[in-house]
Amino acid sequence: MRYTVRFIVSVVALTFALSFGFPRYIYAEEIKHMHGDGTSMELHHMHTMMSHGLAMVTEGSDMVMLAAMKMSPSLDPMTLEHGRQMIRSGKEVIEHFMSGSQMKELHKAGHVDDPLMQYTHELGKAMMKVVGMLEKMSVEGAMGADTMTMHHMHLIIIHALGMAAQGSNMAMLGKMGMCVPVDKFSVGEGEMMMTGARWLLKEDFEDKAMKEMHDKGVSMDKAMMAETHKLSEAAAKVIDLLEKMPSVGLK
Repeated sequence: MRYTVRFIVSVVALTFALSFGFPRYIYAEEIKHMHGDGTSMELHHMHTMMSHGLAMVTEGSDMVMLAAMKMSPSLDPMTLEHGRQMIRSGKEVIEHFMSGSQMKELHKAGHVDDPLMQYTHELGKAMMKVVGMLEKMSVEGAMGADTMTMHHMHLIIIHALGMAAQGSNMAMLGKMGMCVPVDKFSVGEGEMMMTGARWLLKEDFEDKAMKEMHDKGVSMDKAMMAETHKLSEAAAKVIDLLEKMPSVGLK
């Protein structure tokens, strides 16, 4: 009797395992059939993670800049440290997918010159330029009127980058074609967020606040003004690349 029960349990366990494992195997083979060796889909997922890393950096930068405003002395040190940690973590995510084990395997497999691979490296390079600038952004010293204005401009630039990163991931998800009733909405919302990010960046520099500062003599030879313009240009490059991201569908 004991052996009979053990045999029945073994059969049930095997059936359960096959019921989950076999469909996964079939799905993996289907993906491989549709995308050759799956390189495009792998890079597509890397783009998602890189955008996530960028979003982490933007959120961390917001916290760093909030602390720099010195409005809550008891919380500012914690806010500053947590923000810097988020920037470091987001940067590590981008760096990993630019030069980590997965990327090295794709290079070894002969995909170095693939157009999508070239795009991936261009996107990563543009993201890392922005990250480097946000890491080095000065948040010390007194906050005069002009400094505070540019500080807020930086926050708008950072917000635009975050919008574009999130919008890109929504558009990529929808373009994978895995949930037809939702995909159209996902793509539309994602593209709208990226368009909004580009518009916000443009408005930030065409607003009267920027014109007033230039009229007062706060020109490009001033370190913080030059920094602001460079950050905006670097952010625009990232947003442009995210908007032009090639789609990878499942069908």
